[in-house]
Amino acid sequence: MTGPVPDKRKGKPRILRRLPVRFGTDAKMCGGVVSDISEGGMRIESPESFAVNSVITAFVQFPRHSVRLRVRVIWCSAAGGGAAIMGLALTQPEPTLKRAYAEWVAEVKLAAAETPAADAPAATAPPPEAPRPEPAPAPPAAAPPAAEPKGPITRRLESRQGQSYEAILERQPQGWNLTIVQLPRQLGVGAPDFVGSCPDYASAEKALRDFVRSH
Repeated sequence: MTGPVPDKRKGKPRILRRLPVRFGTDAKMCGGVVSDISEGGMRIESPESFAVNSVITAFVQFPRHSVRLRVRVIWCSAAGGGAAIMGLALTQPEPTLKRAYAEWVAEVKLAAAETPAADAPAATAPPPEAPRPEPAPAPPAAAPPAAEPKGPITRRLESRQGQSYEAILERQPQGWNLTIVQLPRQLGVGAPDFVGSCPDYASAEKALRDFVRSH
């Protein structure tokens, strides 16, 4: 996995890894991928683009959740094959991006540190000793259940059919409430696309994934 790369312009680390992104305005939304990103901006590859100095909205899909950003197009160039590359900069500091980016960088570093090193050459083994009876190992202790977030949690996802949805997970006394609406909202449609109650957060996440896969 690629690790952080220093950004010579701002002194901030950049991650060279592709993330799904939707960007544009209320009148026009496009899809593409983020090819590198930092706390201050990103580079997007997409078949469509916007003019330099355009101010647009970008929804970057991190592994755990989506982050909504307000960005300005700094530069734009052709990437070949009908695609374009745009350089985007945040119009103002975004605490949500800073938190998501910091969590993601920590995950990238942890994964890189856990990569096994090459096997060392085997040393000459001493003559084997007579086997001794070993006590039976104790059964591993059960892992404690993962702590549930406090909520509410808002996530933006895209289905396999290219539809965008906003999901709201709210903690209730008896579990979690899941509400899903399609973006942008269609004229004359006021009711959510899905409303349901789940006994715990894991069940609410599963219901959300099942909905996105089926739509």
